[in-house]
Order: sequence, then structure tokens, then C-alpha cells
Amino acid sequence: MAVLNHLEPQRVFRFFEELCAIPHGSGNTKAVSDWLVDFAKARGLRYVQDQLNNVVIFRDATPGYESAEPVILQGHMDMVCEKEPGCTKDMAAEGLEMKAKEMGVRIKVETQGSGGAKNVLSAEDIAGAKGVIIAADKNVDLSRFDGKPLYSCPVSRGINEPEALINEILEGKAPVHHVAGGAKAQAASSSDNESTWHKIYKHLMSGVSHMLPFVIGGGILTAIAFLVDQPGLGTSAYGSSIPAAALFKTIGGEAFGLMLPILAGYIASSIADRPGLAPGFVGGLFAKAGYDFAYLGTLDSTTLVSGGFIAALFAGFAAGYITLGIERACDRLPASLEGIKPMLIYPVLGTLAIGVVMLALNPLFALINTALNGFLAGLGTSNIVVLGLVLGGMMSVDMGGPFNKAAYVFGTAALDPSSGLGTTGQIIMASVMVGGMVPPLVIALSTTFFKNRWTKADRNAGLVNYIMGLSFISEGAIPFAAADPGHVLPSCIIGSAIAGGLSAAFGCTSPAPHGGAWVAAVIGNPLMWLVACLVGSVIGCVILSFWKKPLPASESGLEK
Repeated sequence: MAVLNHLEPQRVFRFFEELCAIPHGSGNTKAVSDWLVDFAKARGLRYVQDQLNNVVIFRDATPGYESAEPVILQGHMDMVCEKEPGCTKDMAAEGLEMKAKEMGVRIKVETQGSGGAKNVLSAEDIAGAKGVIIAADKNVDLSRFDGKPLYSCPVSRGINEPEALINEILEGKAPVHHVAGGAKAQAASSSDNESTWHKIYKHLMSGVSHMLPFVIGGGILTAIAFLVDQPGLGTSAYGSSIPAAALFKTIGGEAFGLMLPILAGYIASSIADRPGLAPGFVGGLFAKAGYDFAYLGTLDSTTLVSGGFIAALFAGFAAGYITLGIERACDRLPASLEGIKPMLIYPVLGTLAIGVVMLALNPLFALINTALNGFLAGLGTSNIVVLGLVLGGMMSVDMGGPFNKAAYVFGTAALDPSSGLGTTGQIIMASVMVGGMVPPLVIALSTTFFKNRWTKADRNAGLVNYIMGLSFISEGAIPFAAADPGHVLPSCIIGSAIAGGLSAAFGCTSPAPHGGAWVAAVIGNPLMWLVACLVGSVIGCVILSFWKKPLPASESGLEK
């Protein structure tokens, strides 16, 4: 350290140098956040540190300036790392190297990026090492580390906890790694320390995140087809009775139709990496089509019943874990076959296996899907309202998290033509979308009409939420919910639930899975749908604004 000690002011550059010594790339701010907390503690300053690593430090006014306007200094804790061509800097590696140097420990760090391996460990390096640290979020070949103490962890630990990792090796706490028959072993990824349910959720979200562009793009194009096809209104050809409408419906329908295969494919890919992709896609296609063993005898597709969303979920997870099983079984094959495994053995065996599994189980999924859709389609007015209430409220529970995504995926799945829900599916989607629009609008209305509950910065940020809410972007309310979850979340949940229930009660329908108020032209009963949105937003705003205590004038910036 002390590279900058010749610069003035020395105290400023000393702190700057200390900060620079802490790896702090985007998404890895825990270490620098803790440094700031320690800074405040050492000086007896009040501070707040939240779960996102944000830190606010309070410094009392200099005597004589107690009544002056407060001064706020704001800065980013993270650093956006941009490499020049040829630069070999690696933030994860740097954290280990710097800490090892500080501890007086010799270390050699090999990096593996998109440009290949750098600073590769030789056989002599490995033989002379006291132990090995694998900081990786992907599968790594561990066969060369046979017999060495080895500790594996996510990349984030290499950045944020280098000292602890080094001590694991120095103190002999790392287990000795053994490779059976020289086979390829897999490094522990970040999922190794996760619960089973979190792993499942992570795989599911991988599928959902890849599926959504197809759902949104295809769904909105299909909705546009209905918007422009007024001549076909009320006929079975509605949406494609004129060439312009047929264009949008064909493109949109084909895109939307890829929803289930994409979902299953990327769930499988999340589990088994690239080898799982092909079996997952095929499993999703079988789930959508409903292929079974009876079909093989008749080739009559008119008798097939889709297993729908549930079947696609199963296909994705089944294909992923089947592929993993095949990979492990193939570990005993001769090394000369290593090159053909990913291109031949895995896709052939994986695709065949998931195909047979889905042929056997699709009749069961068809029964489940038919029963579920029959139940939804048969819901009376009161029951569909309750469903609208629940789904609308779920959109506000975590605003982009598991509950929000579960409700949204349920709504989009209901739009799938293979679901057979028709109008009921569109009622569900309308409730889901209006529920997701409410949270940002609650914030926007409250910051506009109840100014003394918010700081000036909050009020400025709240204006953006009008656009976010009308665009069906629930995440606009997240910063406010994170800052005050006890008041914001319940208020938004109540408002969203009311909006979702009213939308269902009014019989509003949405053939579009996204777009918010900007697709109101294709909404069935659009006026009452917007009324439902307004009522839910106003109620949520009133609850939040009366529940939340007014701020002192000095904090709200509303002094007269």
C-alpha cells in the first residue's frame, strides 16, 4: 500500500487507496460496504446498512450550523470493470492474490474465461501446493488435483472472502480430493451451499427468464392481430380473416407456441449445462403435443391432449437430471471417446430417454391438465373473482420475485391455446396484469398527493412510477418497498388484490401477456379494466399514505 502517500490531501488519498484495495466489481459490494460500516463505527458515527449492502452514514452538524440545510454526499460502492484488449486482470483472482500477499502466502491463480485459461498451473505447481481453491460458478475439470486438499466455492467468495478461503487451506480444513478412475469431476458451484428448494427455484427461473421474450413478443403480436382484424369480429376466423391480421397472428402464434419447449429446454440446461438443452427442448415439445404410446400405433394427432405447463415443467427437470445421469455413466468410457460425448452420446441418449419418459407419462399429465383447465373454465363469477384477488395480490408480494413470477407464469400459461381455457384464460391474464400495474402506481400517487410522507428525492423518483405502472413494470416500486417494507408491501398487496378481483368481476379479458395500459385497445371491457386499476391504486395509496407517518419538514424538504 502507500502508493499514493505523496499526494495531497494525504488523508483523502489514504482512504481512497484503502478502498481501491478492496475488489468491488458490480454485484460484489459486500466487502466495501462492511469497510464503510467499520469506518463509521471507528468514529462513533450513526449508520444504516441494509440487505442490499447500501450504507448511509450520518454526521452531526458542526457547532453553529445545526439549523443549516443538510448536505448529502452520495456515491457508488461498485466499480464497472472494463477490460482493454489484451488485459488479463481478473477481479476474483485479484482478491485472492492481494490477500495472499498481505498474509505472506505464495499463491498462483489460474483463470478460465471466455478467452481460455490464463496463468495455467503446471504439474509442478500443483505438486508443490499445500492446497487448491476452486472459486467457480461452472463445472471445472478437477482430475489434475487428485490427492490434493481442495476447497471449492462460488466466485463471489473468492472476491469477498479471500482470507477465509486461504485459511481453510493453511489450517488443513479442506478435504482431500479424490478422482475415481481418473474421471472428470465437477467443481462445486454456488448451488452447493443452497437448499434444495432454492436450487429448484433457480432452475425454474432460468427456464422462465428465457421463455418470457417468446411469451411477450408472441402474445403482443397476436393481440395486435385481433386489434386490426375488425372484419372478422365474432367469427372463428377472427384474428386472421384479413392478410394484415394473419401476418401478425402467424408470427405471434409461432413465437408463443415455443413457450413450453423453451421453458423445458432452459430448465434442463440450467441443471445439466449445454448437454441438457436438446433433451429439454424435445421433452417440452412432447409435453406441448401430448404424444403418447397410443399415438405410435395410429399416428392420429387429433386424439392427442397436451399436458400443458405442468408437463413442460416436469420435462425440463426430468431431461436435466437424466442428462446428468448419462454424463456420470459415461465417465467410465475410454478417454478416446471424450470428444464425441457432448456432440453424439449425450444428445442421442438424452433425447431418446426423455422421449420415452414423456410418451409414458403424457396421458397422466393430459388428465391433470384437462381437470385443471376444466375447473378453471367452470369457475362461477364469485370463484373467478377470488382467483383474480389471489393472483393480483401475488403480483405485489415480491414484485418480480418467486410469488410474482408464479402468478405471471400461471397467467401466461392460461393464454396458451392448448390450455383450452379460451375466455377464462384471458380473464386470468387481465387480473394478473392489472395486479402488477398497481404497485408503482401506488407509489406514484402517494408521492404526488401525500408529499409530506416522502423526501424530495422520493417524490422525484415517484414520478417515474407513473410510466412504470402504466407499462406493467412492477419493479418500479422495489426501491420504496426495500426502504420501508412494513408499510409499502401490505398496501400494495391490498391494492393489487382489489384490482385483480375487480377486473375478474367486470369480466375483463386480455389476449396480450404484457404491455399494461398501452395494450388497452385489445383488452376486453377496457374502460372497467382501467377503472379496476385506478381503484386498486387509489386504495393502496390511501392505505400507505395514512399508515405512513408524516416526515419532519426538515426531512421532507417542505419547510415554508
